[in-house]
Amino acid sequence: MAIRQRTTKLVARRHDLNYFKRMSPLRAWQWWLAAVALVGAGLWFGGSTLVQGSSALSAGPLSASHAVMGQRCELCHVPVVEATSWTPSFGMRRKVPDSACLACHIAEPHHPMETADKPTCGSCHVEHAGAMHLAAVADSSCTQCHAKLEPRDGVLRVAASVKNFGNDHPEFRPLREAADADRSAAFALRFNHAGHMKAGLTGPHGVVTLECSTCHVAVLNANGRSTGVMAPVNFEKSCRTCHSLQFDAHVAAEAPHDTPEKVRAFVAQAVASFAQEHPEVVDAELKHWPAEAPLPGKTVLPASVVLPPPHTRAEWVSNRTAHAEMILWRGKCGVCHRDLNPESRMPYAPSAIPLMKVEASAQPQHWFTAAVFSHAAHDAVKCEECHAKALTSSNGTDVLMPEIATCRRCHDGRSSPEGPALKAGHAESGCFLCHLYHGRQKPGLTPAGFKLEQMAKR
Repeated sequence: MAIRQRTTKLVARRHDLNYFKRMSPLRAWQWWLAAVALVGAGLWFGGSTLVQGSSALSAGPLSASHAVMGQRCELCHVPVVEATSWTPSFGMRRKVPDSACLACHIAEPHHPMETADKPTCGSCHVEHAGAMHLAAVADSSCTQCHAKLEPRDGVLRVAASVKNFGNDHPEFRPLREAADADRSAAFALRFNHAGHMKAGLTGPHGVVTLECSTCHVAVLNANGRSTGVMAPVNFEKSCRTCHSLQFDAHVAAEAPHDTPEKVRAFVAQAVASFAQEHPEVVDAELKHWPAEAPLPGKTVLPASVVLPPPHTRAEWVSNRTAHAEMILWRGKCGVCHRDLNPESRMPYAPSAIPLMKVEASAQPQHWFTAAVFSHAAHDAVKCEECHAKALTSSNGTDVLMPEIATCRRCHDGRSSPEGPALKAGHAESGCFLCHLYHGRQKPGLTPAGFKLEQMAKR
C-alpha cells in the first residue's frame, strides 16, 4: 500500500482562504444595526427640524433679556438655506452678524481711540448660556487690549496695563492725579467733616448727633427708588436748619442762599419794608440807638465798622442794612465761602460795605469720570466703612473717596458670574461692574425696533 504524502499545500487546500470576504452573521448584524441607527438619527433630526424648527439646533436657553424672542432664531441668526414661498428655512449659521444686534440695540463704539481690531458683539456678549446678564462679559474681552494698550495717536490717556481688579489695577484717578492746588481751587469751600460728626452738637431744637445720611442723600427716580447716585449737598435741606441766615432781629425772614447781588437786594428790600410797616420802632430807636451786637465769634465790633447813631429814618435804614451785610458777609457766608473781593480786607466806610465776591465751587459731582458706581448696591455697608477719612477730616479740600484697597476687601477677584458660588465677602470684581464699553449713552432699543415689531405681529 502506498504511503499518503502530506504537504503544507495539500493541508492549505482544506481551508477556504477567502472566508474574510464573506459576511458573517455577527458582522451582518453589526452593519444592519449601524445602518438602522444612522437612518434613525437622520429621520429624528429631520423630523425634529420640521416640527420644532430652528430650536432643535439651539446651543442652550436664551438669556433673560432675549427670552421675549422665543423660538424665532432667524431674528438674529442667518439661515443656511433661506425660506421661499413654499419651503421653510433650514439650518442656522452659528455666528450672529453685528447688524443683527444693531438693528435693535443702540451701541456706540468704544471710544475714538478704538483699536483697529474691533471685536464683534458676539465675541463679548455670549448668548445661549442661560439666564445670566449679557452685560457681564468676561474680563478677557477687556484685557485682550488693556493688558497691553497701544493707542493710535501714541498718547496714552489711561493705564497702559490693566489685567484684573484684584491685584493689577491702578489707584483711582482722583486720588492718583489731583494735586493740592487743584483740589483747593475745585472745592472753594471751608468745611470740617470731623467737627460735624461729633456727638452732642447743639442744634436749633436741642442736642443732635449728625450722621452721613443727614446731608448726603441719593437721587430718587420717578418711582421713588434710589438711583444709586448721591445728590449734591443742598444748603436749604441740609445746612439752613443749623446755620441760619437771619441778618436782623427785626426781620423774621432769612436771607436767600444765592449770589451776593441777590442777597444784598433782598436785605435792602426787607429792612426798608420793615421801616415802612413799623415806623414806631424806627422812631424809638432814633431816640435810643441800641448798641451794635458783635459779629459771631467776636466780643466787640471792630472800630472801623462801628456804625454811628442815625438821625433820620433814611439813615436808620442805611445803618441797619449795612449792619446786616456785615453780619452776613463776615459772620454767616464767610463761615464756608472765601471772599475774593480785595476791598473787604481794606479799611472802608461803614456806609459803603464792600460786596462780597464768592469764589465759585467746582467740586465734581461724579468723581469717576470713566466708571460708574452705585451707592444703592452698597446699602448694607456703613458709610464710614468706605469713607473712613471723613471722621477725621478738618479740611474742606480733602478728597474723601475710598482708596482701591478699600474696595478690594470685598471685590478681591475670587468671584465670577460663571461661579462657583463663594462665601460672603467675595463680591464680583469684573470690569463690567464699573466700566462701560459703549460709552455713556442710555441703553435701550432703537426707535425702529422692527424685529420685535415683526415678532409681535406673528
